[in-house]
Amino acid sequence: MKPSITLAALTLLTLSAATPALAMTPEAAPDQETEQAEKTHFLELGLNLRTDLGVHPIRLNVGWRMPWLDVALTLDPMFWTDGQSSTDLAAFWLLDSGVHPYAGWRVTTIGLRDGTQLQQNLLLGVGMELPTFFDGLLRGQWGLELAVTAVKSGGGLPTEVVSFGSARSYLDLVNFAMFARFDFNIGML
Repeated sequence: MKPSITLAALTLLTLSAATPALAMTPEAAPDQETEQAEKTHFLELGLNLRTDLGVHPIRLNVGWRMPWLDVALTLDPMFWTDGQSSTDLAAFWLLDSGVHPYAGWRVTTIGLRDGTQLQQNLLLGVGMELPTFFDGLLRGQWGLELAVTAVKSGGGLPTEVVSFGSARSYLDLVNFAMFARFDFNIGML
């Protein structure tokens, strides 16, 4: 055998033996994903800070974030300080501009001498996305909120329903406030 034929045969044999091994590597396998799919649904856990005098300034968020909607449940951990507790359920529409209009409902309970007063509040507002940190793991939002107490009942007091007939009827039942949310996002789906 000539040396050139032997070298060519050895090269051909090496390439043909290596080709199945190369085809089985993750980079070349057509049926395996080479990158992890980007998560689009997140479990959110965080803080909700408020200027509204009708609720405690520090509350806790638990939520579910989808590409177009963020649903948040806000809980009051400070109920033990004064017998008042408020819980919010809000839906934020996530627009591409980073502006998030939202609507929600707040239930507030206040311990009074003759029982517990229950307040039902309509929430309307807008949030603006803040910069994210740690590759999107920490997300923030700043916003403005209008809270209208629709009904107050219980606690030995007469039931009060919001009325816009005169300023005296609604001034104490309409509140404007600012808020800031800071949530840790855990990718789920």
